[in-house]
Amino acid sequence: MKQKLNCGLLNDIRPAKIQDLNNGQGTFLYNFNIKEVMVVKEENGGIRITTKKKEANATMFQYDSLRVEYPKTADNIFATLLTAKYPADTESKLINEYQSAELGLLDESKKQPYIDFLEDRLAIRQMVDADCQSENIIESL
Repeated sequence: MKQKLNCGLLNDIRPAKIQDLNNGQGTFLYNFNIKEVMVVKEENGGIRITTKKKEANATMFQYDSLRVEYPKTADNIFATLLTAKYPADTESKLINEYQSAELGLLDESKKQPYIDFLEDRLAIRQMVDADCQSENIIESL
């Protein structure tokens, strides 16, 4: 299976949030977490991110990119991103450990990873909804 999520990509120009792949199948890239970063471009072609202004000799855009299949809707982007970050077996494991902790079978600390997942899930939904609204992408078909 092709990797759908690529993180920490760099580009000289700001990537579009939605980039159609024009493959005849409605596939597109959802580019997010886009931020400008200072970099050191080395003579041998290497590039590294730096936080030191004196060291930087260029700026680039760092971002994450998700390959999404048709349809182009907020619900589909959200589901694809959630599955890429948290495969079904991972989510299931978190739920089972949370419920086991609720029943006293596991330590209370086993609840936190599922709570963290739920908070991240909400943040992902808000980000996708905001980006889709700015790009005039409908919520669902």
